[in-house]
Amino acid sequence: LVLLVLQLTFVEAFQNARALSAGQTNTMSTNSIATSSTTTTSLSMGLFDSFSKAFQNTEYGPPAEAIKASARHILVPTKAEAKVVLKMISTGEATFAECAQDFSTCASASQGGSLGSFSPGKMVPEFDKVIFDPETKIGELQGPILTDFGFHIIMVDKRTGGGDWY
Repeated sequence: LVLLVLQLTFVEAFQNARALSAGQTNTMSTNSIATSSTTTTSLSMGLFDSFSKAFQNTEYGPPAEAIKASARHILVPTKAEAKVVLKMISTGEATFAECAQDFSTCASASQGGSLGSFSPGKMVPEFDKVIFDPETKIGELQGPILTDFGFHIIMVDKRTGGGDWY
């Protein structure tokens, strides 16, 4: 009989511990005949709580967004052509996309010169230097920029990541 009571008490304690870890409240009888009490406590695992907190990263929050930029460009073979195209865009004679389609020798011409989104190091160094320079203003024409491919007229559409330096 004593063994049976101990076994029942152990089973009730185990069920209560499981309920507590699930955030539930359970009634645990202290005397199977007369009284009962409700116990609500949080289940603590001591040293293991420290391990689980170490991997939660609540102190620092989510990781910073990667540095990226979106830009458009027009690639032409000569500096003289680049200057003509720059003048056409600046005076409003044509849009950037129109000039890209009409003059650019790059495959991006069909998308209005759009290069999409990219990280530093994906383009040639001369190009990256302009795109990721904090002094380069979003939406302003840049160029002509000389690379091994020819002369570029560049417009940065967006930059993300990098903290305060943008």
